[in-house]
Amino acid sequence: MLKFERVTKYYGEIKAVEEVSFELLEGEMFGLAGPNGSGKSTLLKIMLGLIRPTEGQILVNGVQLKDKDWREFRGIIGYMPERVSFYDNLTGIETLELFASIKGGSLNNIKDIIQRLLTSDVLARKVGTYSKGMRQRLNLAQALLNDPSLLVLDEPTSGLDPIGTRLLYDILDAVRQRKKLTVVLSSHMLAEVEEKVNRVGIMKSGILKAVGTLDELYRGLNLPLKLIIIVTEGGSQGEVLWEILKNEGAVNITYGSGQLTAELPVENKLKMLASILEQKDQFVDFTLRQPSLEEVFFGIH
Repeated sequence: MLKFERVTKYYGEIKAVEEVSFELLEGEMFGLAGPNGSGKSTLLKIMLGLIRPTEGQILVNGVQLKDKDWREFRGIIGYMPERVSFYDNLTGIETLELFASIKGGSLNNIKDIIQRLLTSDVLARKVGTYSKGMRQRLNLAQALLNDPSLLVLDEPTSGLDPIGTRLLYDILDAVRQRKKLTVVLSSHMLAEVEEKVNRVGIMKSGILKAVGTLDELYRGLNLPLKLIIIVTEGGSQGEVLWEILKNEGAVNITYGSGQLTAELPVENKLKMLASILEQKDQFVDFTLRQPSLEEVFFGIH
């Protein structure tokens, strides 16, 4: 859908984004992860056509767009910014009607979604009375008004409680079941991104350090798996299992509170598990955990 080729953006002498290259695939949920100030928001603004790159180019379906083409392309984009300013003296429903008139959308496009996000009583109230969570729900509604093919979400769960966060992702799932929607989710909350996306790009200091599925990133960094074994009570306190792990190449082996933990290389996984399963009387249960996106993030330099 979108292809970035060596995209760079300067603000004076400050290089906000440096030679970013990647492809955004149609219908995928793509996560853009990184700390505040890493260049995520600048990259999103370039993606939306709000600012132009200083160097490099963006191709839409293989074509470099001219200014008039960008205006047309923005018509299929929904954008939920991290911070949005509404007119406090308008009601919620008046705000959505205003955005619909500007974007060429319709409240009828997402009538059921609006009802899930905000009750009729809340929509009748002036936005100036809204909590931050209510404003975020209204923010999501306005982003969906034009029935977009590309939805860009910048820190979408900021200000939402756990119920609001779950509702947001439930709605995204519902919309994606209706049509082939491409979603870009930008967040510094790595655990949240990890659970929702098909692929992820990791930004640091304006540079896109890595792009791929979580499994590709794990393997690219050769991160170890984490093994947690609940040892049989009254047994050998994991001594037998400890020796097996040690002999099979596990590292950082520790024992405490009835649990044996270790890190093991991915390539040794099957052999090591087979050896452990031969000692069924030594343990009650075990868990094998993939590296987290946070571990991937800190593993990339």
